[in-house]
Amino acid sequence: MEKVKNLISLEIRKVLLKPHMFGLAAANIIIFLLSAFTSSLLTQNGNMPAFNGLPPAQLDTVSLALMLVRATLIVWEAVFLCVFIIEEYRNRTISLLYTYPVNRTKLMLAKLLLVCGIMLLFHTVSYIFQYACILLASKYFVFVTFSLGDIWVQAVTAISAIMLGLFPLYVGMIKKSTIATVVSSIVIVVIASNSQGCHAGLLSMPVAATILGIIGIAFSAMALHRMVASDLNN
Repeated sequence: MEKVKNLISLEIRKVLLKPHMFGLAAANIIIFLLSAFTSSLLTQNGNMPAFNGLPPAQLDTVSLALMLVRATLIVWEAVFLCVFIIEEYRNRTISLLYTYPVNRTKLMLAKLLLVCGIMLLFHTVSYIFQYACILLASKYFVFVTFSLGDIWVQAVTAISAIMLGLFPLYVGMIKKSTIATVVSSIVIVVIASNSQGCHAGLLSMPVAATILGIIGIAFSAMALHRMVASDLNN
């Protein structure tokens, strides 16, 4: 365990997180403004239109903002997977790490834990930011609707989104392609944001989110096995 911690500390030095934090702040501001603007349109149009005779869906500003946060961070997670893993395989710099007196499994596990840790931080900061901004805005604008919801449900959906965000690693490792990794994350976002089961997307439903998270873990485990058993000459 101590070796894994040391590996994580070494890996985190490879990437400057400060620019990412500025980017996260900008993304959250855009998400808040977009959510507030969309809420105003939904209010004017009587909320979301009904489908197949169903009543109009009531989508509050918080649900909309958190859906956009999850979608954004799933793609962002794919970018981190490219930086810490895929790029090193493409450039074959991973062979240098394999010279360390640590087995491949612990090395790759450290990278995955680092990515998950960063994304957990990003989700936490983003959720707090959105809740605070929407709560404040709801006091001045009628169309901005605040609902605290179930904190445990939000925690489950956030963790599940992080686990699902590991799925693109499996796709990216097939051809060791950063493009394939990012594109697959966008496809996942489209599927996870499907509003057929819930107006705020599948990831807003704890059961569906948990299933998707398990799928993400399963494919990341297969990707881990592929990485550990891979031949760098191929």
